[in-house]
Amino acid sequence: MFRHLFCAAVLAGACHAAGAGETWTFTYTGFLDSTANTFLPDRKMLGSFTGYDDDRNGIVERTEITSFILNGKDFVACEADSNEYYSCGAELFSYSVAAGLSFSAGESGRDPEGWVGAGHYFISGDGEYQYSYRPGHDESQSYLWTPQTGFSINSPSPEPGTWAMLGVGLLVTAWGARRHHTRK
Repeated sequence: MFRHLFCAAVLAGACHAAGAGETWTFTYTGFLDSTANTFLPDRKMLGSFTGYDDDRNGIVERTEITSFILNGKDFVACEADSNEYYSCGAELFSYSVAAGLSFSAGESGRDPEGWVGAGHYFISGDGEYQYSYRPGHDESQSYLWTPQTGFSINSPSPEPGTWAMLGVGLLVTAWGARRHHTRK
């Protein structure tokens, strides 16, 4: 029996080492449209992040996440696309049950001459900002957090690979137990 439990523990460790993490999903609802100076109670910001509290300090930090998605854009994955004219990424990130979610993420780009450009970034507790410019035209939009802005976050759920590894582990354990039982 001990051998089977040991194998299950090794399998769980391999699952973590293979990059399996937990995924949290969250929603912010209700923002102030700064251009119209109107509170939009139905405006939502949807997001998720995948990671694991590797150092077990109760805080999932920027170095411990493998994805951070806001309104469909993964700000961890896009970091690899950054270059001289395009920048994308999550600069700050932390989550704990006690302190909540804190982040700063965004993307911006421009042409080599700097005539045309645009950006979109998010700062938790502050706002979502978009801007664009070209000769003779500047445009910006912001949606600001207010005391009425709601926040909800779901408990982490294991990634599909974690479930697959768990299933394989259970099958191996059951097979070993059956094999042990039939030898007696």
